[in-house]
This record gives sequence, structure tokens and C-alpha cells, in this order.
Amino acid sequence: MRSNEEQIFDEYIRSTGLRETEQRKRVLKTFLATTEHVSVEDMYRIVNEKSRKVGYATVYRTMKLIAESGLAVEVVFNDGIARFEHRLGRKHHHHLVCTNCGKVIEFESTAMDRGEQEVLAKYKFRQTSHHYEIFGFCRECQSESRDG
Repeated sequence: MRSNEEQIFDEYIRSTGLRETEQRKRVLKTFLATTEHVSVEDMYRIVNEKSRKVGYATVYRTMKLIAESGLAVEVVFNDGIARFEHRLGRKHHHHLVCTNCGKVIEFESTAMDRGEQEVLAKYKFRQTSHHYEIFGFCRECQSESRDG
């Protein structure tokens, strides 16, 4: 039985005139099974762990299609690497990014969300999207720098 996400992706693929291939299905299922922010390189490695049947270009194009279908959003942190995170059924959140080890911590803040709405209203600005990341050092990296 296909999941809601698989149906959404299939409908999007068909609407663009593309075919639903086994390789695209494999990339989608692998992405849906992830919980982290994954780059195309990460996805390529994970998809091909058991056998090398999906090329890098296919993984790249499929991840772009997954984002275009609304199932993922592409985020770029301070290292310049595009990563994908799940979008469907996820609450709005922000990111804390460790500049030492690359760890990403997701957090929610109603206070920040209210402040954002106040700024939008004040300037009569219609938002289409935004990303909010705070860069610094995670607890473990702070401990390591104190210990050493």
C-alpha cells in the first residue's frame, strides 16, 4: 500500500509529464525513511548502500522533484551545502547550527513566530518563505573546548 507521500509524489511526477521509475521510487522511499537533514551526497550514499543501481544525477534530480512536489524543503546552512528536510506534516520550526561539528537542532518558538507576524504587519509585507538559523557551538563542542 502506498503512503500519502508516495501518492503526492506520483501525482506531481505525472503532472510534469515524467515517468515514475523504480529509481525515483527508491530515492523517495529512502528520503521518507530519513529523519535528518540530508544532502544529495548523503542520499546517494544511503540509496546505494546495498547495491549501486541509482546514479548521482538521478538522486540529484529526484531530490529536486521531491522538493518541488512539496514533500521536502531545501535548506542551506553556513557551509553552503544544500540539504533537504521533510515538509509535509511538519510544524514550523527554526534551526540551531553548530559551526564546529555541523550538528543541527530544530526548535519551535511561538514568541519568535509572533514577532515575525508583528514585523510583517508593521511593514505590510507579504511573506512567501523564510529560514531562520542561529549559528554557534552546541553543548558538546563547548564542553570539548573547555576540556582541552
